[in-house]
Amino acid sequence: MYLFYTTKIEGDWATLEEGEARHCAQVLRKQLGDALHFVDGQGGMYKGRLIEVGKKSCRIQIEERIDVVAPSPVNLHLAVAPTKNIDRFEWFLEKATEIGISSITPLLCQRSERRRLRPERLERVLIAAMKQSLKAQLPLLNPLTAFSDFIQSPLTGQGMIAHCIADNKRSLKQTYQAGNDVCILIGPEGDFSSEEIDLALQQGFKAVSLGEARLRTETAALVACHSIHLLNQ
Repeated sequence: MYLFYTTKIEGDWATLEEGEARHCAQVLRKQLGDALHFVDGQGGMYKGRLIEVGKKSCRIQIEERIDVVAPSPVNLHLAVAPTKNIDRFEWFLEKATEIGISSITPLLCQRSERRRLRPERLERVLIAAMKQSLKAQLPLLNPLTAFSDFIQSPLTGQGMIAHCIADNKRSLKQTYQAGNDVCILIGPEGDFSSEEIDLALQQGFKAVSLGEARLRTETAALVACHSIHLLNQ
């Protein structure tokens, strides 16, 4: 089943905007009356029929709302320093969306090697991963945020910072309490600075270990994402 994506839904009607419409009309060559499925990114999946087909928009008459697996009630927020090689960060976004994540904040740290992003491109990666994995919930992608600003924002649920400095850190499994919302900080390849770690601890974050292996940024972020899901099963 191929899924389309749109937020333009009013009553029993939906509209595919230019990018999705072009794919519908020119790539998949859908015709008037064809059935198709689409999601709204807010947990809704629908079945409908094409009543207008164009390169810039397609209009759909909604016939049915389809029950889908409800997203986890736990709000999982990962704040991750983007990698120098943007392909690796996009890989993380894709896989985290497939597993299930609520929101992502690209984090600008003292040792960050990448200090600019193209949010429109990252949003397309999230949308493609949502559709490919037949999910109806689109993760929220926040703007690139300086660590010092992010750490001052109100914390909802448990807060954790995964870093590589040897100390008496407890494991993520030992620290996280299942059923709680959680925000986990993942640093750049050079790790968080000691100042950043101290600031996070002062703001109520707990230092955690993701295991004995030294992990790349995107691997650590995905391990954290998957671990939270496993701990909530």
